[in-house]
Amino acid sequence: MSLNVKTYRSLALIWVVLAAIPSYLLITHQQLFPLIDLTRLSSTILFFLTSTGTAPYAVLSVVVFLAVSYFCVPKTVWGRLVLAVVLSLLISFTLNHQLKSYFEEARPNAVFLSKQSDSPIDLQTFYQQKPEMRRDLIEQALQQYQINEGSNQYKTTPLMAISPMIKGHWEHEVGYAFPSGHTIFATTLVLTASYYLLISGATVLNIMLIFWGISMGLSRMLLGMHWPQDVFVSTCLAAMISLLSVFVIEKMRGR
Repeated sequence: MSLNVKTYRSLALIWVVLAAIPSYLLITHQQLFPLIDLTRLSSTILFFLTSTGTAPYAVLSVVVFLAVSYFCVPKTVWGRLVLAVVLSLLISFTLNHQLKSYFEEARPNAVFLSKQSDSPIDLQTFYQQKPEMRRDLIEQALQQYQINEGSNQYKTTPLMAISPMIKGHWEHEVGYAFPSGHTIFATTLVLTASYYLLISGATVLNIMLIFWGISMGLSRMLLGMHWPQDVFVSTCLAAMISLLSVFVIEKMRGR
């Protein structure tokens, strides 16, 4: 079996691993929000993981990965890795922006707050407002349901606990849900980089990168930012973007 065939089979397996959780949730019609206490240490870890895909920290994530990979792959391969990663992330950023504006899907946290008693959030008009107004409405809703001033407990149905950090994230991320930009970013980086890590035998770095990619999609669902379909479709889009980018860069190399 040729190296290319083995590499692409391994990439397909990596994609299956990345898509497994959202696929299962879609098939079983389950959601991950609201599921966990968003004040616990585990939620804080999820928040920091999701922050590695949030601007401007996403840029730092890419720079750190490329710096580490420089010492793990041959220099000729590293140059192609950099070109493929940059190309794939540019495509994913552009596509994500266009699709969000087209599908106009509400985020799970906004839907959750809109369903509470006497909610200030009306989804019919919420996304027609400017981002600043949307942030104010999220903040107003959270203040309205807060049990006591300074408390992390909220009198919602079901009852919810949310840390100040995650509360701030909710107030900052008020755009549309579909697709998941964080998931497209992470999965595109994982799949594109994995091609070059696989042919270089950089197994440890590859495994670490895959776990980061899985954690990104999981964190977006658990924190109330995305639905399972957002994450699943994003992994599919990322796979196509990654394959295209690797194909283009390898074709340029073979000219």
